[in-house]
Formats: sequence, structure tokens, C-alpha cells
Amino acid sequence: MMKSPSRAARSAAALLCATGLLAGAVQAQTLTNNSTGTHDGFYYSFWKDSGSASMTLHPGGRYSSQWTSNTNNWVGGKGWNPGGPRVVNYSGYYGVNNSQNSYLALYGWTRSPLIEYYVIESYGSYNPASCAGGVDYGSFQSDGATYNVRRCLRQNAPSIEGNNSTFYQYFSVRNPKKGFGNISGTITVANHFNYWASRGLNLGNHDYMVFATEGYQSQGSSDITISSGGSNPPPGGGSKTIVVRARGTAGGENISLKVNNATIASWTLTTSMANYTATTSASGGSVVEFTNDGGNRDVQVDYISVNGSIRQSEDQTYNTGVYQNGQCGGGNGRSEWLHCNGAIGYGNL
Repeated sequence: MMKSPSRAARSAAALLCATGLLAGAVQAQTLTNNSTGTHDGFYYSFWKDSGSASMTLHPGGRYSSQWTSNTNNWVGGKGWNPGGPRVVNYSGYYGVNNSQNSYLALYGWTRSPLIEYYVIESYGSYNPASCAGGVDYGSFQSDGATYNVRRCLRQNAPSIEGNNSTFYQYFSVRNPKKGFGNISGTITVANHFNYWASRGLNLGNHDYMVFATEGYQSQGSSDITISSGGSNPPPGGGSKTIVVRARGTAGGENISLKVNNATIASWTLTTSMANYTATTSASGGSVVEFTNDGGNRDVQVDYISVNGSIRQSEDQTYNTGVYQNGQCGGGNGRSEWLHCNGAIGYGNL
């Protein structure tokens, strides 16, 4: 008969087993120096110019941060590389208040052109939609809020291409902002990319995109977890039949269907409501654009359907061609009418 192991032997075996299990677990990692990389399936970025800011990488899409007033500027978070038009979900804790200069934002970069962009969900004492010398580009509806859009110019500033770069910043700033403390939300990123493009604010080739905490001459903390509720399938990932139901008021109006800023099809309208069909395997944000406004020409787009699923125009995120509040694209954008050259955004395909 085999002897039973001693209590000490059993304890040692249990310890070895537990150690083996722990060896496969992802360990938290605290960053105090500038760093980029991947951690448990997510890309991360941490940058500061001085001070005691730090960021801890936890399993999955979670990170935490803390900084004190001896930090001049820092920004960091978890996300993806390359970035792109995902649906980003976030939740956690944002530990600042209205007296602290800080952002909680989707934050990313593109190259060629070099662009730094933010979708600001909450902020403290400084609203980036008031940046000095910036240009306003209207507002649009997305994810239950209005986002105000502004472009700012940075000169001789740090970037992903060096410390003395000149580039534009694009801001979408949530109104109302999310506030502080326990916080959660969703960002349909394609809505921002599409609206920016409709205003001539084009992006380049995507570099990284993270859901970031930023602090400037302030103090605070955050503990945030992110996930992606979906992303665009790769090009060629499946054919889609798109039907655009539209008419003109004078006849001869030109519209185009664009996906990810590429023209898929163009049509000339009559005064009768009709279906216009295109088939594509392209993926990305989809828009219907009116391109030859003039005289008595206006366009009514009833809806688009994607593989039979209807998206009503008046329920969509933005319309830069509707005439509201005395200007083109000047209202909340929820309309099926295009009175001016502009586009209705229908979200991701």
C-alpha cells in the first residue's frame, strides 16, 4: 500500500498548484515613466512631462491613475492600436471636480495628416471647446447628447512624431458632460469621424486610440474599465445591399452614398420618391450626401436600409445639410431633409 503524504508534503503540493495557477494570471503593472505597449489584450499609452503622475494597468480593459499638483501635464489610458470607428463602452470612477483641469476622453492620433483628436465625455475647470484661436464646426447628436466640435492648432508641441510638431486637434465635447464620481457611457466613434469629415476635418492613417484620463496642473484619480461593443469588420468581410429611398424637389439633384469616406454610388434624383440600390463589402461610417444645391433643389431622404434593416433619416445622429436656426446644419440635425450641400450620417455598416 502506498503511504499517504505527510501534512507538510500536502501543503507543499497545494502551494505549488496555487503558484501554477497564479503564474497564468495577468499581473497589475504600475507605470511612472513614459511608456506604450500592450497589456492583457489592450494597447496602453502613458505620457507625462513632469511630476508624480502614475497609471496602473489592471487585467482586461481596466486601468487606474493618480496625480498630484506637482505634475504639469499627463495623459494615459487603455485602448487599441490602430484606432478606428469602434463602439466604446466605459465605466468606473472619475475622481476630480470642477476646480481641477482634467479630461476624461476617447483620445487618439492619426498620421498623414498628423491629427490629435478627443471625444470629451467629462472635464473639470477648462472646456476645450473654448481653446484660444480655435474654429467652431457646429454640433451633432450622438449617444444621447449633443457634441460641440472645435478645431485647434498646436505649434511646436509634443506629438507621436516628436517634441516640436505642428498639428491640428479635433474636439467633440459632450453637452451635458458626464460629471464626476461613478461614471459610465458609450461612444459611437464612427459618428464623430463622419461628422468631422462632413465639415472637412479629415483624419489620416490611424495610430493608437485609448480611453484616457488627462490632468494639467491639477490633482485627481481615476479607475476606468473599457470594452468595445463592436468594430467594423475588415474590408471584404461580407457583401451588404444598401437601399437609399429619396427624392428631389426640382429633379436633377445629385446624391452620393459614402462608406468610410469613399463614394460607393451616386444617383440623380427625380421628384418621385424612389429606391436607389448599391451593393458593397466596404465597412465604416455611412452617409448620404447632397452635392449640387442650388435654385429650388432640395433632397428628402426617407431612410436607408442595410440588408433589409431600415435606418430612418430623422432618427440619425447628424444632418449637416438641413436648414435650421437660420443656417445650414444649425440645429439638432434630426431631419430627413437636405436643403444645402451636406450629409446625413447613418452610423457604421
